[in-house]
Amino acid sequence: MVYLITPNDYATHREDLDAMYRLRHKVFFEKLNWQVKSQDGMEKDEYDENYTYYLIYKDKNNVVRGCHRYIPMNNPCMFDGPFEFAFPDLKKYKNAKYWEASRLAVDFNFDAEYTKDDAKNVCVRIFAASVLLGLDADVKGFITLSYPSVIKIVSRYFKTSRLERSSVNGEEIHVTKYIPTTEAYDNLTKGLNLVNALPWQS
Repeated sequence: MVYLITPNDYATHREDLDAMYRLRHKVFFEKLNWQVKSQDGMEKDEYDENYTYYLIYKDKNNVVRGCHRYIPMNNPCMFDGPFEFAFPDLKKYKNAKYWEASRLAVDFNFDAEYTKDDAKNVCVRIFAASVLLGLDADVKGFITLSYPSVIKIVSRYFKTSRLERSSVNGEEIHVTKYIPTTEAYDNLTKGLNLVNALPWQS
């Protein structure tokens, strides 16, 4: 199940948020070796729990297997800070109609009960929930900074447009906009047997 955590819900979902930070530590700090702020096994920065929305996926055993972070761009976001160099046209998007999407993480520790196919399902369900979140909030576009390989996956489901091209540590990265639409939701949920209702619980 995908759960939505809003800025009014941080205290209610304290355990889920901490589990999310631990997952992010495993993915970004340990596996990918990103230069992120991580302490006591939790990856968390100054943009977390600050006008921030989260989608988290929990399996049948209540284990957090995936997450994604969203920040309305009229608030401080990573494009104002560490990624400012990558997006010189940021001012055009500094309003509540555009949301930064970041910290997409999916658990990579597979076993008999949690497989690679399960991980793919987690990612698709989070993206499907993001569409409904975007439609509900009248979001014109999610803006993300990602590797071309990641954007190639996103483009399977969403209409995307590259806004900027840059590099980090010698690797090419793209600032990309993707748009939440009912068509994208239909593409994502095809074959998932979801009812036409919000695929999350608050």
